[in-house]
Amino acid sequence: MTDSSAAPQARVVLPSVLRSGTILPAGVRLTTDHPDVDVSSGVITSRAADAVVARITVPTASETTDTFDVTVLPADAPVLLAGTRRPDTDPAVYAPRIAFSLHLALATPDGAVTRLNDDRGVLFPRAVPTEHVDIHRVRTLTDPWVFAVPGGYAVVASPALSDGSPEPSASSAVLLFQSPDLIRYEEIGLVQVAAGGGVRQPRGVYDQARAEFVVWWTDDEGEMWSCNAAGLRGPWAPPIPAAPVVPTPPVPDGAPDRVLTAALPLREADALRLRRRFGRIRNIAVEVPPIEATTGEVARELPWARLTYDDGSTARRPVDWDPDSLAGVEWDRPGEYVVTGRVRQRVYPFPFVVDRADPTVLAHRGRYYFIATDDPGGDCVTPTKLLIRVADSIAGLATAPDHAILEVGTAGIAGCFWAPELHLIGDRLHCLFAPSIGEADWKRVRCHVMRLRHGGDPVVAADWEPPRAVLQSDGSPLQRDPGHPGLSLDMTYVEDAGRHYMIWSQRYITDRIGDAELWIATIDPAAPWQLTSDPVRIVTAEYGWDHEVAEGPFAVRHGDRLVVTYSGSQVGPTYAVGAIEARSGADLLDPDAWTKANAPVLGTSGDFSHWGPGHNTFSRDEDGLELVAFHAHPGITTRGRCVALRRIHWAADGHLVLDQRPDEEVAPHLRRVRAVVRVAAARTG
Repeated sequence: MTDSSAAPQARVVLPSVLRSGTILPAGVRLTTDHPDVDVSSGVITSRAADAVVARITVPTASETTDTFDVTVLPADAPVLLAGTRRPDTDPAVYAPRIAFSLHLALATPDGAVTRLNDDRGVLFPRAVPTEHVDIHRVRTLTDPWVFAVPGGYAVVASPALSDGSPEPSASSAVLLFQSPDLIRYEEIGLVQVAAGGGVRQPRGVYDQARAEFVVWWTDDEGEMWSCNAAGLRGPWAPPIPAAPVVPTPPVPDGAPDRVLTAALPLREADALRLRRRFGRIRNIAVEVPPIEATTGEVARELPWARLTYDDGSTARRPVDWDPDSLAGVEWDRPGEYVVTGRVRQRVYPFPFVVDRADPTVLAHRGRYYFIATDDPGGDCVTPTKLLIRVADSIAGLATAPDHAILEVGTAGIAGCFWAPELHLIGDRLHCLFAPSIGEADWKRVRCHVMRLRHGGDPVVAADWEPPRAVLQSDGSPLQRDPGHPGLSLDMTYVEDAGRHYMIWSQRYITDRIGDAELWIATIDPAAPWQLTSDPVRIVTAEYGWDHEVAEGPFAVRHGDRLVVTYSGSQVGPTYAVGAIEARSGADLLDPDAWTKANAPVLGTSGDFSHWGPGHNTFSRDEDGLELVAFHAHPGITTRGRCVALRRIHWAADGHLVLDQRPDEEVAPHLRRVRAVVRVAAARTG
């Protein structure tokens, strides 16, 4: 048995995970009978190469003891660093409402620090409803503290206003969140912990000895207080003027652009999971299976390459085989031959099309169609035509001529032609879009549908039926209620389990403007311009990153999951893409069927080559591989948006990756491949 120096001490609480080499606060004395763990000399030291669980006993002031089962990690175990970022002086680069969120990094004993999620926030608090319908006030967080709890982790932080300053109405409260894995978070909400005096630098720990959660903080006068609860959801006991002694790793000084507030040792498996979820995903191997044939038969289908990524995910890509190497295969002679080739990788330049936004690419009857919002110089209100392109390849769409299929003056249309999408609904091609009605004013846009006539050509204006406004089942316009009329836009179509749905964005405009939100309803595919159910709200713009705006929904399937991406924040350099998802076959009209990601899945790129990406759609290329089309700015500007095309990737844990770079999709040094062709003698007789 080893022990540390004997001295009177305050209440000591040991976290469930510590790292060998952790220095104990002065006066703390512990004992343990674990043969590989030493707690003498004021340091917890493990002699084991791997993690060990040690039972450590702590004497208390009441002459009893508290016992903790502590996982002691090796001294070289990674440490999670948590904090916030400092806002950029230009809010278009990194605004306070985005910077004051939980940011994570991983540190190793050699001093290396890896910032996770491209140094973007992973946890944002929900906005605060105001006295006005569908209008929220941004809430941010400061001083985040991450700690281990049974079944996962918890985060305690100070609530703050959109600029990161203390929230006056919550000065005696903390924000609490729980997470099973530091990837998914559930907001418990605002918890009142103090009777007054302010709450600064909140901290938390789970006390095994008493089976309770403890939160402590400093008040405005510098005094320490704490309170406890049996569960994170409370009820919380009245505060007492004392704080526990909790040994934790020191928090290093943050970089000039970052404020670090917490350090937590992690098991290697947990750190690896974070690296895979919030790190870049890169191609690390390419394999091509052997080609089997018999004499007299030329292999009709040559295999695709199998690509492996550093998170454990895989993908398939076709190979462009070298004609000369294929010519060297003697298909009528048994033997083994080697053929060489190059993994096919279609890379599209950015900008793909200039001054176009909200892009859609559709393969239809052997050709490819492109339609988007016309945005010359950033003016998407006064264009007078709805334009479409067609080409024999996706690459050809970049230079294909525009064809006008609708002009102002029809059905009261005066401009905008926003967010056109092409969808096969039933067996007919439809165009969903939002023109302004009566005058060219963004506040007057309304969802409309045009249907292509039987046998029609999508680029011929006369082959489209007249546009129809989308109405509710009772024939009234799309709106929250008669007292809150407004605009509707960005309608998309989803078919799932035999049911047909429209999802769109709407907001009211009265003496004030409500937040834009996503709504869903069913339709009859024979008449998709009229809803067949009451609209249901499924997304509210409730975080700092999607403040005031949720728009541009579009669905993509992955296995039995239906993922709907949408765009948040005002159009410009801070625009970003979020996601909700549901299981296929669920009742999509049930808001509880949907799970919303707390943080965006796509934002301004780390190399600043794509500013404010958003309003994306999905399609497939000539090889059947999934593509995402979105708009972004090539520089920090709010002028004309430009189209980008990119391959999408599904990570090993199933999350959608929209920002994989070409050299990460296929490593350049792995693009050249070879395969063995085995020609066996054909059986006779």
